[in-house]
Amino acid sequence: MAGKGANGKQLSGAYRGGKAVQLARLLYTESVRLLDLYKQRESFPQTAISGEHLVSVPCPTPHLPTGEKVWLVHAALRQCQGLLDRAIVLEDTELGLPGNKDNNEYLSQRKVVKERLGHLLQSTKSLLVDGVGTAAVVTGQERAEEPDGGLFAMKVWIYRIIQDVVYWTNMASETLPSVPMQAVNETRKMARNRRKGKRTARR
Repeated sequence: MAGKGANGKQLSGAYRGGKAVQLARLLYTESVRLLDLYKQRESFPQTAISGEHLVSVPCPTPHLPTGEKVWLVHAALRQCQGLLDRAIVLEDTELGLPGNKDNNEYLSQRKVVKERLGHLLQSTKSLLVDGVGTAAVVTGQERAEEPDGGLFAMKVWIYRIIQDVVYWTNMASETLPSVPMQAVNETRKMARNRRKGKRTARR
Protein backbone atom coordinates (compact mmCIF):
# COMPACT_ATOMS: atom_id res chain seq x y z
CA MET A 1 0.00 0.00 0.00
CA ALA A 2 1.24 3.45 -0.83
CA GLY A 3 2.43 5.51 2.09
CA LYS A 4 0.79 8.73 3.19
CA GLY A 5 2.01 11.91 4.78
CA ALA A 6 3.20 15.24 3.51
CA ASN A 7 3.55 13.74 0.03
CA GLY A 8 0.68 11.28 0.39
CA LYS A 9 -0.92 12.14 -2.96
CA GLN A 10 2.35 11.79 -4.84
CA LEU A 11 3.05 8.40 -3.27
CA SER A 12 -0.44 7.25 -4.20
CA GLY A 13 0.14 8.39 -7.77
CA ALA A 14 3.48 6.57 -7.89
CA TYR A 15 1.80 3.39 -6.68
CA ARG A 16 -0.91 3.62 -9.35
CA GLY A 17 1.64 4.39 -12.06
CA GLY A 18 3.86 1.47 -11.04
CA LYS A 19 0.89 -0.90 -11.06
CA ALA A 20 -0.10 0.23 -14.55
CA VAL A 21 3.44 -0.35 -15.84
CA GLN A 22 3.58 -3.86 -14.40
CA LEU A 23 0.18 -4.75 -15.86
CA ALA A 24 1.10 -3.36 -19.27
CA ARG A 25 4.30 -5.40 -19.46
CA LEU A 26 2.55 -8.57 -18.33
CA LEU A 27 -0.37 -8.05 -20.69
CA TYR A 28 1.96 -7.45 -23.63
CA THR A 29 3.62 -10.82 -23.00
CA GLU A 30 0.24 -12.54 -22.65
CA SER A 31 -1.06 -10.87 -25.83
CA VAL A 32 1.96 -12.02 -27.84
CA ARG A 33 1.27 -15.55 -26.63
CA LEU A 34 -2.39 -15.27 -27.65
CA LEU A 35 -1.40 -14.12 -31.14
CA ASP A 36 1.06 -17.00 -31.48
CA LEU A 37 -1.64 -19.50 -30.49
CA TYR A 38 -4.03 -17.95 -32.99
CA LYS A 39 -1.46 -18.18 -35.78
CA GLN A 40 -0.84 -21.83 -34.96
CA ARG A 41 -4.53 -22.67 -34.85
CA GLU A 42 -5.41 -20.93 -38.12
CA SER A 43 -2.08 -21.65 -39.89
CA PHE A 44 -1.29 -17.97 -40.42
CA PRO A 45 2.29 -16.96 -41.33
CA GLN A 46 4.54 -15.67 -38.58
CA THR A 47 4.92 -12.29 -40.27
CA ALA A 48 2.46 -9.56 -39.33
CA ILE A 49 -0.54 -8.80 -41.52
CA SER A 50 -0.09 -5.38 -43.08
CA GLY A 51 -2.79 -2.74 -43.26
CA GLU A 52 -4.28 0.11 -41.28
CA HIS A 53 -4.80 -0.41 -37.56
CA LEU A 54 -8.37 -1.08 -36.51
CA VAL A 55 -7.83 1.12 -33.47
CA SER A 56 -8.26 4.71 -34.64
CA VAL A 57 -6.37 6.47 -31.80
CA PRO A 58 -3.14 8.14 -32.97
CA CYS A 59 0.12 6.98 -31.43
CA PRO A 60 1.62 9.14 -28.69
CA THR A 61 4.55 11.19 -29.95
CA PRO A 62 7.54 12.34 -27.88
CA HIS A 63 6.60 16.04 -28.00
CA LEU A 64 3.16 15.50 -26.43
CA PRO A 65 2.54 16.45 -22.78
CA THR A 66 2.79 13.45 -20.49
CA GLY A 67 -0.89 13.62 -19.57
CA GLU A 68 -1.90 13.50 -23.23
CA LYS A 69 0.21 10.36 -23.72
CA VAL A 70 -1.62 8.59 -20.91
CA TRP A 71 -4.91 9.81 -22.35
CA LEU A 72 -4.15 8.35 -25.80
CA VAL A 73 -2.96 5.01 -24.40
CA HIS A 74 -6.09 4.65 -22.30
CA ALA A 75 -8.35 5.55 -25.23
CA ALA A 76 -6.62 3.01 -27.48
CA LEU A 77 -6.90 0.28 -24.86
CA ARG A 78 -10.61 1.02 -24.57
CA GLN A 79 -11.00 0.44 -28.28
CA CYS A 80 -8.91 -2.74 -28.03
CA GLN A 81 -11.29 -4.00 -25.36
CA GLY A 82 -14.34 -3.33 -27.53
CA LEU A 83 -12.75 -5.04 -30.52
CA LEU A 84 -11.65 -8.05 -28.50
CA ASP A 85 -15.15 -8.48 -27.08
CA ARG A 86 -16.56 -8.50 -30.62
CA ALA A 87 -13.93 -11.02 -31.75
CA ILE A 88 -14.81 -13.31 -28.85
CA VAL A 89 -18.49 -13.24 -29.79
CA LEU A 90 -17.66 -14.13 -33.39
CA GLU A 91 -15.31 -16.93 -32.41
CA ASP A 92 -17.82 -18.44 -30.01
CA THR A 93 -20.91 -18.11 -32.21
CA GLU A 94 -19.55 -18.46 -35.75
CA LEU A 95 -16.54 -20.71 -35.20
CA GLY A 96 -17.86 -22.72 -32.25
CA LEU A 97 -14.57 -22.66 -30.34
CA PRO A 98 -15.85 -23.52 -26.83
CA GLY A 99 -17.06 -26.94 -28.00
CA ASN A 100 -13.65 -28.03 -29.32
CA LYS A 101 -11.18 -29.41 -26.77
CA ASP A 102 -8.27 -28.66 -29.11
CA ASN A 103 -8.89 -24.97 -28.44
CA ASN A 104 -8.64 -25.15 -24.64
CA GLU A 105 -5.18 -23.52 -24.44
CA TYR A 106 -6.21 -20.72 -26.78
CA LEU A 107 -9.48 -20.10 -24.92
CA SER A 108 -7.67 -20.03 -21.59
CA GLN A 109 -5.14 -17.53 -22.93
CA ARG A 110 -7.90 -15.43 -24.46
CA LYS A 111 -9.62 -15.24 -21.08
CA VAL A 112 -6.39 -14.14 -19.40
CA VAL A 113 -5.85 -11.36 -21.95
CA LYS A 114 -9.45 -10.16 -21.69
CA GLU A 115 -9.33 -9.99 -17.88
CA ARG A 116 -5.92 -8.32 -17.68
CA LEU A 117 -6.89 -5.80 -20.33
CA GLY A 118 -9.80 -4.81 -18.08
CA HIS A 119 -7.41 -4.45 -15.14
CA LEU A 120 -5.00 -2.32 -17.16
CA LEU A 121 -7.85 -0.06 -18.24
CA GLN A 122 -8.79 0.49 -14.61
CA SER A 123 -5.18 1.30 -13.75
CA THR A 124 -4.74 3.81 -16.57
CA LYS A 125 -8.13 5.32 -15.80
CA SER A 126 -6.98 5.99 -12.24
CA LEU A 127 -4.28 8.24 -13.71
CA LEU A 128 -6.96 10.24 -15.51
CA VAL A 129 -9.41 10.66 -12.66
CA ASP A 130 -10.11 14.23 -11.67
CA GLY A 131 -10.41 15.63 -8.16
CA VAL A 132 -14.04 14.51 -7.65
CA GLY A 133 -13.54 10.97 -8.86
CA THR A 134 -14.82 11.32 -12.41
CA ALA A 135 -12.83 10.48 -15.54
CA ALA A 136 -13.68 12.40 -18.68
CA VAL A 137 -12.26 10.01 -21.29
CA VAL A 138 -13.09 10.40 -24.97
CA THR A 139 -12.17 7.27 -26.92
CA GLY A 140 -13.48 7.81 -30.45
CA GLN A 141 -14.57 4.99 -32.71
CA GLU A 142 -12.44 2.11 -33.95
CA ARG A 143 -12.23 1.37 -37.67
CA ALA A 144 -13.94 -1.95 -37.22
CA GLU A 145 -16.80 -2.90 -39.45
CA GLU A 146 -17.18 -6.64 -39.25
CA PRO A 147 -16.02 -8.33 -42.47
CA ASP A 148 -18.48 -9.50 -45.06
CA GLY A 149 -16.18 -11.73 -47.09
CA GLY A 150 -16.73 -15.18 -45.70
CA LEU A 151 -14.97 -17.29 -43.09
CA PHE A 152 -11.40 -16.43 -44.08
CA ALA A 153 -12.10 -12.69 -44.01
CA MET A 154 -13.51 -13.09 -40.49
CA LYS A 155 -10.40 -14.95 -39.34
CA VAL A 156 -8.14 -12.25 -40.80
CA TRP A 157 -10.20 -9.59 -39.02
CA ILE A 158 -9.84 -11.40 -35.70
CA TYR A 159 -6.10 -11.73 -36.36
CA ARG A 160 -5.85 -7.97 -36.89
CA ILE A 161 -7.72 -7.34 -33.64
CA ILE A 162 -5.29 -9.45 -31.63
CA GLN A 163 -2.42 -7.80 -33.51
CA ASP A 164 -3.73 -4.38 -32.42
CA VAL A 165 -3.97 -5.57 -28.82
CA VAL A 166 -0.31 -6.63 -29.02
CA TYR A 167 0.65 -3.29 -30.58
CA TRP A 168 -1.12 -1.14 -28.00
CA THR A 169 -0.12 -3.15 -24.94
CA ASN A 170 3.46 -2.80 -26.12
CA MET A 171 2.89 0.93 -26.61
CA ALA A 172 1.52 1.12 -23.06
CA SER A 173 4.50 -0.78 -21.63
CA GLU A 174 6.87 1.66 -23.39
CA THR A 175 4.93 4.86 -22.67
CA LEU A 176 3.84 4.50 -19.05
CA PRO A 177 7.32 4.08 -17.49
CA SER A 178 8.40 7.39 -19.04
CA VAL A 179 5.47 9.27 -17.53
CA PRO A 180 6.63 11.10 -14.38
CA MET A 181 4.26 11.05 -11.43
CA GLN A 182 3.44 14.73 -11.82
CA ALA A 183 1.51 13.61 -14.90
CA VAL A 184 -1.22 12.54 -12.48
CA ASN A 185 -1.85 16.18 -11.62
CA GLU A 186 -1.53 17.16 -15.28
CA THR A 187 -4.13 14.64 -16.43
CA ARG A 188 -6.53 15.67 -13.67
CA LYS A 189 -6.22 19.29 -14.80
CA MET A 190 -6.79 18.19 -18.41
CA ALA A 191 -9.92 16.27 -17.41
CA ARG A 192 -11.32 19.29 -15.56
CA ASN A 193 -10.61 21.61 -18.50
CA ARG A 194 -12.33 19.27 -20.95
CA ARG A 195 -15.34 18.92 -18.68
CA LYS A 196 -15.56 22.72 -18.36
CA GLY A 197 -15.35 23.00 -22.14
CA LYS A 198 -18.27 20.63 -22.57
CA ARG A 199 -20.38 22.60 -20.08
CA THR A 200 -19.57 25.84 -21.90
CA ALA A 201 -20.51 24.29 -25.25
CA ARG A 202 -23.89 23.20 -23.89
CA ARG A 203 -24.67 26.78 -22.90
